Amino acid sequence: MGKGKSPTVPLKGCHRLMKALVGSAFGDKGVAPRPEEFDKISVVFQKAGGSWERLFTGSIDDMTLLRKTLQVAIEKGMVTKKPKWGG
Repeated sequence: MGKGKSPTVPLKGCHRLMKALVGSAFGDKGVAPRPEEFDKISVVFQKAGGSWERLFTGSIDDMTLLRKTLQVAIEKGMVTKKPKWGG
């Protein structure tokens, strides 16, 4: 595991995956999602037809849908922003 990463934190696998996606694909957006926000994003992902089971077995379509769901949540301001320190 990389620096500061643990295979069990966050506890849910879907949260770990979304946290990694936010860090890699949306790291420049200055967001710091909380677990309850990941839960809401997960519900939206599933209502849009996504499946965590398919995603974790390698479904590209579900990964694309999850990335789009995360992108919309970030663009709509539904994800906590990182604090900006003076400078």
